Amino acid sequence: MDEKKLKKILEEKLKGLSEEDIEKLEQYLAEEKELRREKIRQLKELIEKGEYDIPPEKVAEKILEFIKKNR
Repeated sequence: MDEKKLKKILEEKLKGLSEEDIEKLEQYLAEEKELRREKIRQLKELIEKGEYDIPPEKVAEKILEFIKKNR
């Protein structure tokens, strides 16, 4: 989502907040976006090196959670 669209949504949904509060939220979201990008980059690197290991127990837990949620 581009920044202009995000700002418009924030302004509509959070009308009671000050401009300063909205700017803080935008900064927080931008930082979170960068953190996610970095995490994805690291995961891709591990996968390419063949060093990324997913414990089968975790996969099984997530499958069970999904089944329970979508009954």
